[in-house]
Amino acid sequence: MDAADKPTSAAGRKALDDPRIHRYYVRLTSEQNERFLRMYEQSGMKNKADFICHRIFG
Repeated sequence: MDAADKPTSAAGRKALDDPRIHRYYVRLTSEQNERFLRMYEQSGMKNKADFICHRIFG
């Protein structure tokens, strides 16, 4: 059986149409971090990445 004849499996995660491949790193002071966490908690969002994108891009 050749590699071309092998049946393919649909195992693993489905590829996204527009994957998030760009990443940024930010350093915050303790005061800035407390403010950020307060804003995040008040937003009620489930994860910080979506919260940041929403704050930047509306």
